[in-house]
This record gives sequence, C-alpha cells and structure tokens, in this order.
Amino acid sequence: MLRRAFLTFALALSLSWPALASADGPRDLIEGMAQQAISVLGAKDRSDADIKSKFHQLLVGGFNVQGIGRFVLGRAARDITPEQNAEYIKLFEEYVVGIYANRFKEYSGETLEVIGEKSLDDVTIVNTRINRPNGAPPVLVDWKVKKGDGGQWRVEDVIIEQVSMSISQRSEFASVIQNGGGRIEALLNQLRSRTGTRAAKAN
Repeated sequence: MLRRAFLTFALALSLSWPALASADGPRDLIEGMAQQAISVLGAKDRSDADIKSKFHQLLVGGFNVQGIGRFVLGRAARDITPEQNAEYIKLFEEYVVGIYANRFKEYSGETLEVIGEKSLDDVTIVNTRINRPNGAPPVLVDWKVKKGDGGQWRVEDVIIEQVSMSISQRSEFASVIQNGGGRIEALLNQLRSRTGTRAAKAN
C-alpha cells in the first residue's frame, strides 16, 4: 500500500508542474501545473538528467521544502544543531528528488482533475483525482496548500487515498533515528548514503 502511494505521489507531482509562482490561488496552482505538464511528459527523448533537473525545479518552486523537511524530522528537530540542519535540508531535498525523478518515466497517460476545494483557516485543501488509462480505477489525491511569507502558494503536503506523504516520511525517519540510538547523525548518515553525498566538513 505504501509503495503504491509513493508511486502515485510521483505521478501526481509529474502531473503538476511548472506554473508555480504565478498562481492566483490554490486551485489555480494545481490546475495550471497539470495543464502544462501533459505536453512535457509526453516527450520521449528527455534524458534522465533533464528529468531530474525538472523535478528539482518543481520541488523547490512549488513545495515548502524547508517546512516539510522540519515536519518530517519530528522531535529530532528540537535537538538538531544549525550546522546539522543546514546539511539535513540539502540532503532531504536531494533525497526526495532522487526517489521520485525516475518515476517520471512511468507516466503512461494519466490525467489530473481538480474536483473540489476547501479552506481551513490559512490552509486550503485542493481535492483532485488522477484518472488512469485502460479502465484502472481513479486515485484521489488531496493537496495541502498554504501561502508563504513571500505571498506565493506552496504545497505543504500531499495526501493520497487518505495517506499523508509527510506523515509517512516522518514515521520512516523516526524509525531510522530510533534504531540509531536516538542520534540525528544516524539519519544524516542514511541520507548521505542514499544520495551519494559525503559528510559535511567541520569548520
């Protein structure tokens, strides 16, 4: 179930780039990105490096990466040093890009349709449905969108069939830290390994 959710997450992201900063509202953000994505994903000659670059642009342009990163860090965020935090945010960004960039190649004609919108205080939930080809049942995806300090709308979480991707990632990171004796360094080491990044040098 979790693997299917993450695959759907990647497809949802694939269907939602790149009109990020110019959206007038949460629904405009999601609809605008989806409309422009189809022609981009339809190209068959895109290299792996180009796919990764486009995904990176999507992530940093449309998502509150630092906010999500702090949330999925959980309780460990209280103990992390500024130096560790700076490295962690960079590693988290690379980790997410690395996981989902290759999923772009699995696009096979899915379309994303906005079916609702609900405002909850300063957060808006945009309800969408991923319509899949060949008679496969659609997948419901909710986007938690919030306006940042710069006045631009940013995605805070993606919820697939009632499974929050942020909460799922938080649970995984908490397990890594716990198994590493409660040390944030255990998580940093795993992220370094998964992203092929060397440990930051101490000043």
